[in-house]
Amino acid sequence: MTEIINQNNDFFNLKKRIVVKIGTQVLIDDDGKLSSASFRKITEFVDALRFKKKEVILVSSGAIAAGRNVLNIETSAKFLTIPQKQALASCGQSLLMKTYSSHFKKYNIKTAQILLTKDDISSRKRFTNARNTIYELLKNNVVPIINENDTISTEEIKFSDNDYLSALTANLACADLLIILSNVNGVYDKNPYLDNSANQIKIIDNIKNFIDDFKDTSKSIHGTGGMKSKLESAYIASEAGIDTIIASGKDKKVLKSLSDGKITGTFILSSCEEISKKKHWLIFGMEKNGLLVCDQGAIEAITINNKSLLASGIIDVKGNFKKHNGIYIANEQNKIVAAGISNFDAEEIKKIKGLKSSEIQVMLNSIHTNGIGIAVHKNNMVLL
Repeated sequence: MTEIINQNNDFFNLKKRIVVKIGTQVLIDDDGKLSSASFRKITEFVDALRFKKKEVILVSSGAIAAGRNVLNIETSAKFLTIPQKQALASCGQSLLMKTYSSHFKKYNIKTAQILLTKDDISSRKRFTNARNTIYELLKNNVVPIINENDTISTEEIKFSDNDYLSALTANLACADLLIILSNVNGVYDKNPYLDNSANQIKIIDNIKNFIDDFKDTSKSIHGTGGMKSKLESAYIASEAGIDTIIASGKDKKVLKSLSDGKITGTFILSSCEEISKKKHWLIFGMEKNGLLVCDQGAIEAITINNKSLLASGIIDVKGNFKKHNGIYIANEQNKIVAAGISNFDAEEIKKIKGLKSSEIQVMLNSIHTNGIGIAVHKNNMVLL
């Protein structure tokens, strides 16, 4: 499989828009400081991709590590409180962007900073606004550099790590390829730092099954994610029909091979059953704030007959969600079968659950009947 991909120039030629995720470990030296040598490698790599007419979007970690340098704090990331991380990110983000800008300037490449929180992805409107901003930047030959807005993020609205953010960005930007650059050259059957007999895995053709059997011991003191988070992000990208490469961002030869269109590291094939961009967002991007428990008839209507969820089929409401919030839909055994956007808030559904449209019409004193009993429209729903 690897030989076929490497020999087929069409594979790389078809990848026009590429999201490159850069981990903290890629950007720092052995002392935990931002490394000029590392930034030179990354910017040279991006320039090489752009020379081949690729549009490049960076998702970069490193703000907290940079802030640790500014404030001379050497505490491990896992022992930092949210306010400490926010303070470090606040100090480090400007340094991170200044370092990128100075290195990209050598290639006459303009950059732009985009800071996102989970709320920005969860809100369909803000999600679309972010997409439009990225499109406009790419149209003007600018490289967007995306990071989580750690300065204002709280535990409730944080991404698990920037691996996850990179996968959502790949879907948001309708990318063709996700490249996750780490301090190791791909996925191994064992931790290569702990076991010399570890073997690199070149191709993963069923990422979901692979994750189920994968054990991770690779988290670092500077980053927040390990190899499993990268694999889970590859799965998210896969569901959007986006291939992923996990490779070393520290090795100049590896980066040269990638920019030449040769697969190195671990190549993860996307799902053959690609879902729409909107349904992908409903599954992975949208925050779910509640749960609707439905009777068997309603479950069959949405899962078999592709119908909207009617209030008449709802038997229980859990959570304190608002109108247009994301919710899960479950059967009477509390097994989740779908996710979607609610047309009502939780208190309204509690009043109308189990009622037919005509009964709801009388209750609400409404003269409109079209769609009045629809709790979740089929166009705003995805089966899980």
